[in-house]
Amino acid sequence: MTLILASASPRRKELLSRITSDFIVVPSLGDEPTDGPPRERALSSARAKAHDVSERHSGVIIGADTVVVLDGDVFVKPESRDDARRMLERLSGREHAVITGLSVVSTASGEERSAVEETHVRFRELSADEISDYLATGEADDKAGAYGIQGKAALFIDHIRGDFYNVMGLPLCRLILLLREVGVRV
Repeated sequence: MTLILASASPRRKELLSRITSDFIVVPSLGDEPTDGPPRERALSSARAKAHDVSERHSGVIIGADTVVVLDGDVFVKPESRDDARRMLERLSGREHAVITGLSVVSTASGEERSAVEETHVRFRELSADEISDYLATGEADDKAGAYGIQGKAALFIDHIRGDFYNVMGLPLCRLILLLREVGVRV
């Protein structure tokens, strides 16, 4: 049975390759849900990605979607540098949640398993110059919450509670448990 990652994210591909090299990448072509409570939104989006790919390919499909949440506001990928700056200014000195919805669909059995992983991340206070310097790296451009914990933004993190890999976009511990539930051993 082919393992398929329904994502164009290079970080998710990198993370999945840490536990198996036996998978292919087939990005979802569908629209992602943009409303609802954060946990529901992330899970709905993960399911939509997995189901979209399952309509075109056979195998065990992994869908994932990550959002950053602060004060009930959902931060997705920034639309501009100004949007990224606004996000980082709001995250500065505060704790926020990183929520990833996961969906694993087996086209052979019709089984689907889903879960939501939540990790709490606290930023130290950031200066305007630090934010500007970080934005100049381009790292913020394609990441929920306008930062990548695995890159230069690691310098902003005071502490985390939960799965580090969830903050990167693919909670490996939760994923392996879902895969086992549909009969995949990696």
